[in-house]
Amino acid sequence: MTDDKAPHRLRLTGGARLVGDRVAVSAMVFRGPVHLSTEEVFLSVDDASVLQAQLTRALDARSFPGLEQRDRDKARMRHGF
Repeated sequence: MTDDKAPHRLRLTGGARLVGDRVAVSAMVFRGPVHLSTEEVFLSVDDASVLQAQLTRALDARSFPGLEQRDRDKARMRHGF
């Protein structure tokens, strides 16, 4: 994969903070090993909440493999199907 085709990746440079009705996050943008820029990204509070839920779910799945399947099995047994 050439550097032109390398995916962008982000490295957070600080914490998130509330700016008015938005959440601001600073991040360094890389393409491959090359630092392109440092950007400040603004998310709506709703988008930040959705992102938090998605990250929590992904990290839980990584930390507790099979947990989601066990929860589905419990719900299925409780409701009889």
